[in-house]
Amino acid sequence: MSVTFEQIILDAKRIANRLKDREALGDALLLESESVNKHIESMRQFQDDIDILNKLARDRSNNQLITIIHQENPQIREIQQENRLLKAALEDHQHALEHIMSKYREHTQAKILNTKVNFVEAFTRHHRSADIERRDELIRQQTAKIQEMAAVMQRVSQMDEEKVNQEQEVLSKLMTENKGLRELLEISRKYGSGGQKMLVDDKSTQTDSYLLDGLIEAAVTARANVSKQATATTTSLSPPSPQPQTAAVCTAGSAPAQSGASSMDVTVSPKTSSTKLTSDDPAPSPNSKSPVANPSTVSNGVATNSPTVPSPSTVTPPPTASTTTAVTPSTS
Repeated sequence: MSVTFEQIILDAKRIANRLKDREALGDALLLESESVNKHIESMRQFQDDIDILNKLARDRSNNQLITIIHQENPQIREIQQENRLLKAALEDHQHALEHIMSKYREHTQAKILNTKVNFVEAFTRHHRSADIERRDELIRQQTAKIQEMAAVMQRVSQMDEEKVNQEQEVLSKLMTENKGLRELLEISRKYGSGGQKMLVDDKSTQTDSYLLDGLIEAAVTARANVSKQATATTTSLSPPSPQPQTAAVCTAGSAPAQSGASSMDVTVSPKTSSTKLTSDDPAPSPNSKSPVANPSTVSNGVATNSPTVPSPSTVTPPPTASTTTAVTPSTS
């Protein structure tokens, strides 16, 4: 019968397991034997104690034992009575302690209920205080904005008042200038047909180009009528050596940078029977509603668009700070 290596290994494992079991069993037996020895030792000690007590009891008589028992009985009764009293006192103390603790619990519970934090109310109060702070901050911001707006409005009102004052000042100047121009126009209409010479110099007033254009057109029309009358008179009378009669009218408007003012000179000569018109500002003002008449020559009542060079006698002097009128009679 052949024995394989595997069988040998299995047998060795089985033997090892058995050995372990036997070692465990031996340990258990040792522990049990030790416990038995201890029990035997205690029994032997007990027996020795009993023997000692019996030996002591043999030395005394029963009468002594009875006497000792009688002496000990009152003490035992007193001790028992004290035990009963102590038990009753302990029960009373426990009842009193329970009563005190119940009252304490009631009192503490009432205190807790009274001092209990109401979270809903606290949350509402917190949000209410936050809303109040937010409202106060908004009021402060609005107050600052209102103050800033008030300062801006005050500044704007001051600027508006200054602007109104300036406009009123300009308007008063324009009214004064208009009045002066009307007086000049009236003088030109009054003395222009009589052959008088008139010089007007104005630098202190400023006017709008529209008013100047209207006045210039009126002056040109008046000078054309005067030239027609002078031509008819010259043709009918034909004097041998007539003296030249000139009338120069100059109107100065506002500064060229502001309103594009222009000045015009008109010359009437019976000898040549012509009227010369010159314009210092050939370009019309952008604010003008009516075009400015170009330099033209009027001959025998007919106007032609032929520019002429002004003579030294017809050149208007530069505007001055005051309005002057010069009238020189002419001989016929």
